Amino acid sequence: MDPKLERKETSENAGLWLVLTCALLAASSAAGFAADAEAQKLTIHLGDYRFHPDAVEVIAGRPVELTLVNDDKITPHNFTLKDQSAGMDLSENISAGKSATLRFTPQTPGSYVFYCNKKLPFMKSHRERGMEGKLTVVRPAS
Repeated sequence: MDPKLERKETSENAGLWLVLTCALLAASSAAGFAADAEAQKLTIHLGDYRFHPDAVEVIAGRPVELTLVNDDKITPHNFTLKDQSAGMDLSENISAGKSATLRFTPQTPGSYVFYCNKKLPFMKSHRERGMEGKLTVVRPAS
């Protein structure tokens, strides 16, 4: 085989691989942007033994990006939502003055209670002091 011809085939193959790799990267980036665009973005503030808002609604089967903001200057809080039948097992500690983001995709329509599970010894828990809310998961529109 002619060495010039061999180098040309190798060069053409490398060019083809480069084009295919770029196309795959572009497609995967576009898919990532589409998934982000579809995310249901919510923010819940935590503080003073409450959630604000204390009731939120999302669509089943769509990703949720939930930002939790602790407005208290001293008191740490927690966001807990545990419902095994719905496949939701969420728990996130949020230090005073900090925020955190949870990402999840609810699958089962229904109403689910979320709460703060923090408790100091010999005191009522944050939940017993009223720190709970409701996540309602609805079916997608037909």
